[in-house]
Amino acid sequence: MRQAKGVNVTTANGSAEIVDMADARARLAADAGEFEHVGAKLAAIRESRGVTLREAAARTHIRENHLAAIETVDASGLPARPYALGFVRTYAEFLEIDARAAVEQFKFDAGYDAPQPVDAEKFRAPEETAEIQGRDMSLPVFVAIIAFILWAAWQITLTSKVTPIGENAEPAPAAVSPTTQTPAPAPVIGELIEARPVEQIDPVYPFNCAPSAQGVETVTVAFTVTSTGRIAGERVAGSTNACFDEASLNALRRWRYEPRTVDGVAKPAYDQIHVFRFERP
Repeated sequence: MRQAKGVNVTTANGSAEIVDMADARARLAADAGEFEHVGAKLAAIRESRGVTLREAAARTHIRENHLAAIETVDASGLPARPYALGFVRTYAEFLEIDARAAVEQFKFDAGYDAPQPVDAEKFRAPEETAEIQGRDMSLPVFVAIIAFILWAAWQITLTSKVTPIGENAEPAPAAVSPTTQTPAPAPVIGELIEARPVEQIDPVYPFNCAPSAQGVETVTVAFTVTSTGRIAGERVAGSTNACFDEASLNALRRWRYEPRTVDGVAKPAYDQIHVFRFERP
């Protein structure tokens, strides 16, 4: 079996361990400060262990493009600073190096520690600031004064055109007297004569109804008197014994009336009522 080449490396506590040759070279180079930035150091350690970016991304749960940006110290390829530094810390812990030192070095390499631009306006002398503000306010004040003068002149012109009360005043229009309204004539109500019977036939007592009849039975009928005085639309409106209904209607059909007239013109008379009374013989 072919054995991997190794080398003895003395650790900080004086003990020795056997590591892979490439890993040893990466550690020695890191100790010698041969890396351009901390990202290159992280990349060298990852490569010395035979770990690809995809594998590192899967194990650290950091996107592959973000790991590539860390190794190239490309701050533009990383999210906001707090997230980026968190990724660096996680990546360093994954590679088993000092995470705190890696984060501090990355901040320096990525320019996160660069001084912020100073707002010169905050350090302007008070006299200079007042002078600038005075210049800024002079134009609006001048415009406001001109506007006030124009407004005052317009008000004076408007007042001079007002006609004093009592001078050249037009006379008030004469009061118009109300026109007397002639009441409309009341409508003339035509002469009305209700229908009246001229021939009434009493109904015949139906003896076949006697067994079920009371001492007195009544039948109420409703009908219309036509313009010729005849009966139409006859019907039973109420009855104490239905056996007497037909006798009542037969008698009613033989009745004759003088028709209802309005201004001498015969008119039908609707909803006429009559009650037939039957007494047991």
